[in-house]
Amino acid sequence: MVRNWKVDLKKLVDFLKNIEVQKYAHLRQIKTVERDLPRELLPLEIYYKYYWDSTDFKDYDEIFKIYWREKLNPYIYDFIKKYFYGCSLQFVEEGFKARLYRIWMSILTQFHFQYLWNALFKEKLISSAELDMMGIDAIVELNKIKIAIQVKKVSYRREASNRRFTKRQQTHADIVVEVPYLVIDVNELKSKILNPRVRETTKVKCKNALDVFNKNFIKFDNGFVIFREEYLRHIRKIILKKTKTAEKGTKITYGEILIW
Repeated sequence: MVRNWKVDLKKLVDFLKNIEVQKYAHLRQIKTVERDLPRELLPLEIYYKYYWDSTDFKDYDEIFKIYWREKLNPYIYDFIKKYFYGCSLQFVEEGFKARLYRIWMSILTQFHFQYLWNALFKEKLISSAELDMMGIDAIVELNKIKIAIQVKKVSYRREASNRRFTKRQQTHADIVVEVPYLVIDVNELKSKILNPRVRETTKVKCKNALDVFNKNFIKFDNGFVIFREEYLRHIRKIILKKTKTAEKGTKITYGEILIW
């Protein structure tokens, strides 16, 4: 069945607007399960099932219960024996809940980009848990070239781009594009701009970051941030231009897309 991406996008946006972000604020401070999770403990297949393959959107408490029920025996028990021997099950569960919440929020941002793209353009993104595990968020074909999309969180400090386009990824796509998602504390930047003790050069950076953020992103009252349509049109235009001359294995970095 052909999906109506505009209808599905509206449903997703309504869902994102109503996430009780503050309810889960305490989870951001819990970092007891931080090591790399083995494949069998990754939540990606569950997240894709309920938020990408269908629109049977669950709130976080519900989706975590599904994960915990499916993974507890034997995978989580084995994980506990190896890394958390002697710890209570409640302690480990709390650590997993915090870790998976951060993954959940990040992948919902990625899914919004993908829903919005498919609602706007005729060239549809293909996405799956399998691709995600290889570091490819989505694939789209433009100008007969397969493009791998990587949604990348960046701050206004502009950290270095360090993701490599691996040989394994190149078996699925010709070039990779980093789609920057600007993460900033709006109130902090506004405070710096008004602070007479802050250097002018820093104030300029803060103002530029705010301008870029407001131009390309929308922040809901609950704090969740989504992409603007104009930003995706800008990204597509850059990709189309670059694919005219790009060689296989090329990476279009986030700095070429989001300039401030």
